[in-house]
Amino acid sequence: MADYTSRDTVKTYLGIPSGTTSEDSAIDAALAAAEDEIDNICGRTFVVPGSATAKVFQPLDGVVVGVDDIAQTSGVVVKTDTADDGAYDTTLTLTSEYILEGNAAPYRIIRRVDGSTFPRYTSNRPTVEVTAYWGYAMAVPGPVVQAATVLSARLYQRRSSPLGFQAGMSAEFGPVRISRIDPDIRSLLSGYRLIGVA
Repeated sequence: MADYTSRDTVKTYLGIPSGTTSEDSAIDAALAAAEDEIDNICGRTFVVPGSATAKVFQPLDGVVVGVDDIAQTSGVVVKTDTADDGAYDTTLTLTSEYILEGNAAPYRIIRRVDGSTFPRYTSNRPTVEVTAYWGYAMAVPGPVVQAATVLSARLYQRRSSPLGFQAGMSAEFGPVRISRIDPDIRSLLSGYRLIGVA
């Protein structure tokens, strides 16, 4: 199932009639590969979360916990393990005890603001459990949709250039080499890459 763009959108982009089904399997394979590649390029996922789920984390220090992308503040529950036993027995209150740092999703830092600290033990057991809608946002950003469409179409069309050369030749320059990374895709995704992702 495509999450970032759709088979119909890619068909329209390629000029394939919507009623033509003979290419559906090849397009679906290109969609899946394109979405995986976008996640690899950006170091994060843009799949819209359907529900809140729990993950555990080790605090970076006494007041900061680095987390995966949180798509919205609604549904966030933060609990701590106060006995180093893996039971998250204390629920913290948003705003009065902790905040999600930043002005908008995705939130990646939970900061303690009540003067207390997150528990940390020599066992190195994760001491913070966070239940949240995990993802970049509650809708796929427009540039990611466009990048997924362009990359899916590009991957679908690669069967015409399996060795990396465009079908046909330029009379003046000979075979045309296909660049490894599409500059438009790189540009569309540039603002969505996590710092430190190559």
